[in-house]
This record gives sequence, C-alpha cells and structure tokens, in this order.
Amino acid sequence: MVRLSDVFSSIIVRVMGLTVSGIILLFLLLIALMQTPFTNLVFPSVVEENAVSIAELVWLLENVPEEMEPFILSAYTGSERLASVSDSFENGLQLRAELRAELDSADSDVTGRLRNREIRFRNLGALALRRDADFGSNEALDAASAIHIAIELEDGRVLNLKLAPSASLPGQPRGILVAITLLVLFALIFSYSLSSVMLRPVQNLERDAERIGLAEVDTDVSESGPLELRRIAVALNRMRFRLANLIREREQIMVAIAHDIRTGLTRLRLRMSDGRTITEKEIESDLNQMESLVTDMLAYARAENPKGPRELIELNTFLAKIAETAPFEVAYSKTRSTDCFEIAGDPIALRRLFENLLDNARSYGNGQISLRTIFEDKNFVVWVEDNGPGLPEDQLENVFEPFYRQDSSRSRQTGGSGLGLGIARAIARAHGASLKLENRPAGGLSAIVSFPEAIRT
Repeated sequence: MVRLSDVFSSIIVRVMGLTVSGIILLFLLLIALMQTPFTNLVFPSVVEENAVSIAELVWLLENVPEEMEPFILSAYTGSERLASVSDSFENGLQLRAELRAELDSADSDVTGRLRNREIRFRNLGALALRRDADFGSNEALDAASAIHIAIELEDGRVLNLKLAPSASLPGQPRGILVAITLLVLFALIFSYSLSSVMLRPVQNLERDAERIGLAEVDTDVSESGPLELRRIAVALNRMRFRLANLIREREQIMVAIAHDIRTGLTRLRLRMSDGRTITEKEIESDLNQMESLVTDMLAYARAENPKGPRELIELNTFLAKIAETAPFEVAYSKTRSTDCFEIAGDPIALRRLFENLLDNARSYGNGQISLRTIFEDKNFVVWVEDNGPGLPEDQLENVFEPFYRQDSSRSRQTGGSGLGLGIARAIARAHGASLKLENRPAGGLSAIVSFPEAIRT
C-alpha cells in the first residue's frame, strides 16, 4: 500500500507542486505590482484606447431621455469596465494632465467634446476594488487594479468610469519589458527550485553510485530525496550488498583454493621426502580431493549466472523425475495433480539445485527424505525435508556461506567442501526464486525454495 508521505515526495508531485506554486506566486506578484506606481506606465494606454468610447458614452447620456440611462450604462459595462452616474465628484479624485492629454489627443470628432469639461482621475488598487465588492456595490470590478475616470456632464452630474488595464498591457513597450523581466525572474526562481528538488538528489545519487563503481562497496548510498530516487538508492544498496558479498566470497574462494592445494602439495612433498618411490595410488586421493574442490568452486562461481540454454520447465513434472531418479529413496508429493507451474530456466542448473538439497538432507538426516510442492499465495513452493537433528537457529543463514561447516571440519569424508548450499541458493536467485532453511517442529530440517508468481510463464 502506497503511503501518503511517499506520494507527496514523488518527483512528479513535487514538480507539479512547484509549477502550481510558481504560477500562483507569479499572479500574486503581478497583483502586488499593480498596487505600485507601475500602474502609471499602464493607465495612459488604457485612457487612450478608451477615449472614443468614453466620448460617445458622454454624448449618449446627454442626448437620450433620462429613463434610457440605465440601459446605456448597462450596455457599456463589461468584464473590464464599469459605468455609473453620481451627483458629484468623489473624494480622492485628482486632475492629472498626462491622463487628460491622452483623452484630448484621440483622433476622433466626438472626443473633441471632452476638451472643455472637468475630468478627474484616481488609481484604484485591489483593496479599494475589494471594498466595493464586499459592500455589495453595483460598481464592483473583479480586477487587480483600475483607473477611475470622473467626467462632469452638462447637467452637473458626474459620469464615473472604472477601467481595468489588463487588455492594454501588451500595447505598452515599457509594460512589455516589465512583464518579460517578471517572466525571466520567475523562470530563474523556478529553475533553481527545480534544481533543489531534482538535480541535487540526482547528483548526490550519482556521486554515491560512482563510489560503488570504484569498488567502495562498504559505504551505503544515501536513501534520501524524492520517492523515485529513494527507490533507485534502495536498489543500489541491494546491489552494493551483493557486490560486497561477492567480493568477500571470491576472496574466500581464493583463500580456500590456496589452502587446499597447498595442503595437498604439502602431503605430496612429505611422501617424497621419505626417499622412496611414490605410487599413483598413493597420490590419487590427494589429486581427486583438489580436483573436486576446484570443480565445486567453479560451479559456485558460475551458479549465479548459468550459461546453459533456457527451457520451459513444468516444475511438478521436473521434480517428480528428480525424485524418481535419485540414488536413494525420496518421498515425493504435490497438493493437486492438476496444478502446474511453468518457468523458463536452465534444467541442468535447476537439477543441481535440488540434487544438492537432497544430498544435504541425506547426509544429515536419518534416511527419511521428502520432497513436496504446494501453492502459497500463487507462489510455487518446494519443501525438501529430513528428520535429522536440524540446526541451531543462529546457523540457519551461516550454512549458506562458502566453506561454512557446522562441525568446523574441511574433511571431504565428513561433509564435502561446504559449497553445496551456497551453490543451491545462487542458482535459485539466478532463476528469480529464494531459498531458506527452517527447523521442523517435529525434528529435522526443511529447505524451502519459493518460485514467485511473477516468473511464471
């Protein structure tokens, strides 16, 4: 089950969060900017672009019957402008020559009618517009800022216009420059944030992985950062653990080869030092022991990467043949005769896996060996059981180590080289399966090989 904390630590969610947060921040920044003197760069363009429509609205209001005024004002009102009539000028309105010049400079016959009128202006910020909306004013405008234009009519009343600048911003070169600057600033901040979220953890992961490549396998990869990178780090740590074990096992193999060959050669030298002729029979056992050990070591080294061709193997049938051809009695059973579990595997390697387990059960059991298969949660599980003395719980994993023997002996007559179980586990892993040992409640040992449903063909 995916935890909520893992979802929010995902790279995709982080990038989406940064993007949404950045857009919101950009809008908030633009809104804040519209409450500053920056609006003085924008409003002249608003006034100029609306000069003709303002003059026409004044002419209509002064030349139509009074009962038509509400319809005219309503028709003029839109998403970016509001119009209303009051008895006098509101407080805060000012005469502003630069804005009045924009009205007078418009190239139209109707705009000339505004030249002799009193016209006042006021910048409206978001708070002022918000207050209009909160008090239920019919003049509420949903914008970040607006320009309030108040024009005196012939009858002494005042026409109040509120125009938002959003539609006029692209027409101002300085406004465009400011907008581009804001976008560049936003892109830089967003890139830096994205770098902190993604690139730094990736660089840390790259550095840790490089250490593994340089054989520094004793140092853990930091499992931090976004969820996807943590999963990669976990996989790298598993690989690092296997590499560390592989290096240690190869060192053990080399030490064991040197030890056993040196032991055999020492025995041969001792025999030669007697000054008598040595027969082939006298050295044959030493040579056979060294050859057998080297063969087991090569098998162990190759077990995790079988070179044989892969075939489709139905495990129940395959195991039944192994039990039938074993040189000792093996009791074979399966849960249902109709059950089958087919995988792609190396039949020679898999045969060696189960023969090693059966030989181990024969060596340490009391002659009663069983081989049975069951299904557990769709996984195919093989049990190889004996009725021997079992193992201490703290040694159930140690016996998979190369050359580990419970009796601490290296004698071939008392149990072999100690590589059999290690080879069996390596083959199981190479086929996507797992191998573990458990003590039986009634006495004896169980070797359990589990083939997951995922590798089933």
